[in-house]
Amino acid sequence: MAPISVDPDILADAASRYGSAKTISSGAMAELAAELDRNWGCAGTDNAGKSWADSYDSAAFDAVSTGTDITNAFGKLHDLLAATGINHANAENANTVPPPPPLPTPPQLPHTDTPRFNGSYGGDTDAPMGWGLITRWLQGHMWPNGDPDKLRGLGSAWRTAAEELRRASDETNSAWTGIEELASDELPQVLAQMDGVFIAAHNVADQFDILASACGEWATTIQEAHQSVIDIVGTAIVAGTIAGAVAGFFTLGVGTVAVTGATGSVIAGSVIAVLTGVEAASAIAVGVTVATGAAAIGIASDVQPLLEASPTTFHANTGGGNWHYHPAPRGGLPGFPNATRGKPLNRRTRWTDDKGNIYEWDSQHGAVEKYSKNGKHLGEFDPNTGAQTKPPDPTRKPGR
Repeated sequence: MAPISVDPDILADAASRYGSAKTISSGAMAELAAELDRNWGCAGTDNAGKSWADSYDSAAFDAVSTGTDITNAFGKLHDLLAATGINHANAENANTVPPPPPLPTPPQLPHTDTPRFNGSYGGDTDAPMGWGLITRWLQGHMWPNGDPDKLRGLGSAWRTAAEELRRASDETNSAWTGIEELASDELPQVLAQMDGVFIAAHNVADQFDILASACGEWATTIQEAHQSVIDIVGTAIVAGTIAGAVAGFFTLGVGTVAVTGATGSVIAGSVIAVLTGVEAASAIAVGVTVATGAAAIGIASDVQPLLEASPTTFHANTGGGNWHYHPAPRGGLPGFPNATRGKPLNRRTRWTDDKGNIYEWDSQHGAVEKYSKNGKHLGEFDPNTGAQTKPPDPTRKPGR
C-alpha cells in the first residue's frame, strides 16, 4: 500500500472548481437548447431540406445529450472529490486526542436534465414570382424553402456553446497542480477521471463546432440557391420569356400566361441544375452530421462509468472505466533528447525541439503526440525510445 500524504483542503478546492465548471456548463446547455428552439423549423421541407434535417436533428439531439452528460460529469467529480476530501479529513482527525466529531458527508450537486428543443425540419420562405409557371417542368424538384438567417442562428448557438464548454473545462485547470503532488492509493484514479472528463469536454466542444459549420454551410447553400433561381426566373421575366408572369401580377392573376413547353423546359433545366446542386450539398452534409452524432454517442459512453459512480470515495481498483492517467515526465524526453520543456497549452505538458516540432504529453496513454511547427499531427511516439506507436491523425490539434 502506498504511503498516504493528502491535504484535504486541496481536494476541497478541486471539488469547488468542478462545481463552478458544472454551473458554467449547465447554463451553456440551457442557453443552447433555448436558441435551437428559437430557430427551429428552418432547414426546409423540400427533399434536400428534409434529408439534411433528418441527419442534423439526430446529431443535434445526441450532441446536447452528451453535453449534458459532461455537465453531470463535472458535478460527479465535484461530489467524489468533496467526499474523498472529507474521508481524508476524518481519517486525520481520528488520529488526534481526543478526536473531534466526524465531518458530515458533503452535499451532492443536483442532476442536470437534458433540455428539450424542436428540430430543424420546416421552412416558409416564399418562392420567387414566376416559380409557379415552370413547376410542371421541374421533374418533382421543389423550392428550397429553408431560412438562412435562422440556420445561421443555429450555427451561432453551437459555436457559443462550444466556447462555454471549453471555458467550463478550463475552469478546472488549477485543480491539477495540487492533486498531482498528493500520495494515496485512489489518486491515480482521481487524476484518470479528471483527465478523461477534460478530454471528453473538449471533444464535445469540437463536435459542437462541426455542427455550427454544418448549419452555416447549409444556410449559404440555400441562400445561394435562392439567388440563382431568382436570377434565372427574373431574367426570363425581364426578357419577356415568361410574359404572362408580369401581366398576371398587374391584373391580379387574370393575365395570359405565355410560356411554351420548349421555353419552360429550358428555364426549368437551368433551375434543376441549381436544385441538383442543393441536393448534392445535402448528401455531403448528411455524412458529416451522421459522423458527428456517432462521435457524440461514443463520448457519452466513455463518461457513463463516472456518472454511475457512488460519491463516497474513489476506488483505485474498481472505479475507473477505461480511463488511465500517466503523469508527464518532470524533465526531458529520453527518446527526443533535443526537445526542451516549454509552456503548457490547455494543461498539456509540451516540449519543443530545435526544428520547431512540438511534443505534447498524452496522459491517457503515457505517450507523446508529435506536431510540426505548423500544428500538423505527425503521430504518437514512445517518450523513452522515440519509436512511433500510432500514425498521424489529421483531425488532431495541438492542445486538444
